[in-house]
Amino acid sequence: PVPPLNERNRFQLLALSFKLSLFHYNITMQSESFWNFYWETRLQYLQGQGKSQVILQASRLIRDASPPARILEAGCGEAQIIGALVDAHGSPSGEQASVGMDRDTKALAVARQQHPTIRFLEGDFTDHQLLRSLGKFDLLLLVNALHHVFSDAYDPELGEINVPQGKENVRSAFADLAQTIKPGGHLILFDGLEAPGSPDTLIRIRFQTNDAWHKFQTFVLEYEPFKIQYETLQNQVVQLSLRDFTRYVTKIIFLEKPLWERERHESYQYFQESEMRDMLVDNGFEIQDFRLISVDYDHWLQEVEILTPHLQFPPEHVIITAQKLR
Repeated sequence: PVPPLNERNRFQLLALSFKLSLFHYNITMQSESFWNFYWETRLQYLQGQGKSQVILQASRLIRDASPPARILEAGCGEAQIIGALVDAHGSPSGEQASVGMDRDTKALAVARQQHPTIRFLEGDFTDHQLLRSLGKFDLLLLVNALHHVFSDAYDPELGEINVPQGKENVRSAFADLAQTIKPGGHLILFDGLEAPGSPDTLIRIRFQTNDAWHKFQTFVLEYEPFKIQYETLQNQVVQLSLRDFTRYVTKIIFLEKPLWERERHESYQYFQESEMRDMLVDNGFEIQDFRLISVDYDHWLQEVEILTPHLQFPPEHVIITAQKLR
């Protein structure tokens, strides 16, 4: 009997079927309509997630290059991103030319099982010597990775993240990661972004439901990276800093869910836009695309209303595409 197909094999067969169909009709593999259809089918399980935007952008970069790209994903988890790209576009000649790194043993076990053509390393991508041993890559993916470096600067004596140290750690880690990219190669960075303006700006909000109010109280009690402070003005109306509001609103989707146990230890934001741009330019990158994405905006509106005039919800994610010039 024929064994059942797992998810990875099904999509490999789908990709092969598409490629054979294109060959039969003498259509180039660079056809935009083909890839739109392929990714629409392939990424259904990531619908509504920012990761799909990274995959689409990376696919365009790879298609614009002649040979297959050698990819490094730092903080790859179960390899949803690098796995999808290598399955679709292949890899340069040589066993396991593309590399995924993570410090999560269980996630890497899943990645190795589903994507045997990719080399997976258990380790810390802030390890300078480990990065140097990997050689050079055409594409570096940093997807929800650098905020972990910032969050690791939690200081028990302060009772929160040491912000100057955390930012310095991010800059140092990024400088080492930047050295893994060939001149002319690309970076895609996807992560959180601090709201514009002073983080101490006060913002008044009203919770739309009792459930939203109770979830906010859970957030205040359990969120570890910063001490969340607020003032109750009236029933279910509070005032807090823009810094704390940004962290609350971008964690709403995790509250009272299993992922909250991990998410409550992490600050998704660490740089404002100017700091992010400066870091890239200082490391020899030309920024080609800088986009703000908020996939949970409608959910936020159901939970909370902003009462302070002229203040808006912060950006949820930033996705940056940049080319290494030197």
